[in-house]
Amino acid sequence: MEKRNVYMKKLEDNLTEYNARLVLMKAKVTEVQDDMKAEYLSQVKNLETKRDDFVAKYGQLKESSEHAWEDVKVGTEKKWSELKESIDKAVSRFK
Repeated sequence: MEKRNVYMKKLEDNLTEYNARLVLMKAKVTEVQDDMKAEYLSQVKNLETKRDDFVAKYGQLKESSEHAWEDVKVGTEKKWSELKESIDKAVSRFK
């Protein structure tokens, strides 16, 4: 059970960091060139959608039984990986 709690805490910390990066991206929209704003805002919306998908998967993980936890964990890790990769790409693209 402790291993699960440590893992859940790590995911929560990662999500908190991700949300902070997303807030920074939203704040920088005024710095983006006018011809790029629509694409930038689209990227932010996409990142929010991916975050919401992850949060849903995380909720399933939280609610899963000890027996099902490992199976749900695999899907949650996949969603987290997609989320992290997406924000890393977006941040580097719009520097």
